[in-house]
Amino acid sequence: MAVRGIIVTVAVVLILAATSVTVFMIKHKNKPQKPSPDQYPTGVLWYNATVSKSRQGAYRTITEALAAAPAYSVDKYYIHIEAGLYEERVIVSKTLTNIVFVGDGEEVTKISGSRRYPEFPTIDTATVDVQGDGFIAKFITFENSGGDGSSDSQAVALLSTSYQSAFYKCTFLGYQDTLYAKKGTQFYRECSIYGTVDFIFGAAAAVFQSCNLYSRLPRLSTITAQNRDEFTSQSGFVLQNCTLTVAPGLELQKSGFEAYLGRPWSNYSTVIVMESFLDSIIPPVGWLSWEGRTTDALTYREFGNRGPGASTSGRVSWQGFKAVTLPNEMLNYTVGELIDGTDWLRHTGIPNTRGFIYE
Repeated sequence: MAVRGIIVTVAVVLILAATSVTVFMIKHKNKPQKPSPDQYPTGVLWYNATVSKSRQGAYRTITEALAAAPAYSVDKYYIHIEAGLYEERVIVSKTLTNIVFVGDGEEVTKISGSRRYPEFPTIDTATVDVQGDGFIAKFITFENSGGDGSSDSQAVALLSTSYQSAFYKCTFLGYQDTLYAKKGTQFYRECSIYGTVDFIFGAAAAVFQSCNLYSRLPRLSTITAQNRDEFTSQSGFVLQNCTLTVAPGLELQKSGFEAYLGRPWSNYSTVIVMESFLDSIIPPVGWLSWEGRTTDALTYREFGNRGPGASTSGRVSWQGFKAVTLPNEMLNYTVGELIDGTDWLRHTGIPNTRGFIYE
């Protein structure tokens, strides 16, 4: 009897121990261990929230996931947006800082809207409106299908007023006014941007590095409309190592295209095109005037470009334009200088694949 009692007691202890371990494992098996910013997010399957069309327990809309995010977070808050078409207007408010959107690939994760002017003010046509600082997006397509390109109809795919925001391997689909870099410090790496008129516009300090800038439809196109309105403001667009050409599928229609590098929205408009490929759609004069704006105070620079549209021999004779030959003259327009990105970009998880990303 004593032996049997000992055996029973031991069995009970073992069962209780096993039960405790099982309960602990069930309780903690899905508890994420937060990675450091330098470890995330290429390949890590950890997220604060997931948006899915079908996954059980996931948010069904991006707006719902944002509603659950903490306000004024000092840490990155990662939202996984699974493959699918999300037809909603998304607003990342000023209180939502350090939000990170991670899609399953720009080919399969798309946020789409169709608001257009004049039904809405241009600023309210944006499919995604990013206001919170420290925003990051990766592997996502942002689309506004409202402007079909047949007439002047502003329709913004993404509007950003975020400081220290970054976009990696994202696609922006639109026609007129596709990407509104309204203000802030912004960085775009290996992105594809489609449009017709002024399809990158605003007053932000923004660097576009290794991006594809695609002109759509056989019509006159203006790639940038930069809005620096004061000489002392930190504002300007830099296109570095980009490709400026027609949208895929339209290669045989290049003769019908004419795409200007930019036109000055404001008198101090600043655009730098450097180390980029300029296709034959860029006309010899390169840049287009805007009625009522002076060209004396603007800053338009070209440096080290290549391709059939890169020759500067026939460029505009404006006082504010210059074809630069000395690399030192480009120092003020690097990532480190224009957007003060040397430090903060290191914590975005965007790979430094070409050497000059943080310079």
